[in-house]
Amino acid sequence: MRHINRGNTIKRCTGCLTDLTIKETGSDIGNCYASNYKNAIYKCNTCFIIFATSKKSKWRKEKIVGSSRHLSDLVEGARARARKHDLPFNLKTKDLRKIITTRCPVFGFKFEINKQDTTNNWQNSPTIDKIIPTKGYVKDNIIVVSCLANTIKNSATPKQILKVGNFYKKLYEEKGIKDETC
Repeated sequence: MRHINRGNTIKRCTGCLTDLTIKETGSDIGNCYASNYKNAIYKCNTCFIIFATSKKSKWRKEKIVGSSRHLSDLVEGARARARKHDLPFNLKTKDLRKIITTRCPVFGFKFEINKQDTTNNWQNSPTIDKIIPTKGYVKDNIIVVSCLANTIKNSATPKQILKVGNFYKKLYEEKGIKDETC
């Protein structure tokens, strides 16, 4: 086990003050990643994970619709899904910047992310939809819609969606149910 020394002083975690030992790649020994030490991040692995999670949580709460960070996150999420499902992908942040709006083009409500209350209304969050799913995440095959719209469209064709919608519209009318969501 190698203690992290600076001169004759053993480095200590800035969070919990334990002595730091470098964790070599593939080893179970050590409590500080070598990359953290090289980058002068003197935190044990436990404190570093807490620090990184807190930092990520903070910038997620501060992120706003259409910001560079938000668009970058949307692109990276699409890239991961494209890889996972072996789909074409050629998106860049600037491609989304050209097409994103402040409102869902399907339902008209305002996009929201990171609501301050505890409900976090996921349905209102913007997401990238593949217009024709098999064509993948490419410039001329995407639109930014709400998660609600994308979820509804996820497994059905437009004709199937209309058929379901017309069925329930008729059923609501027959049963005297008022649809208060529209």
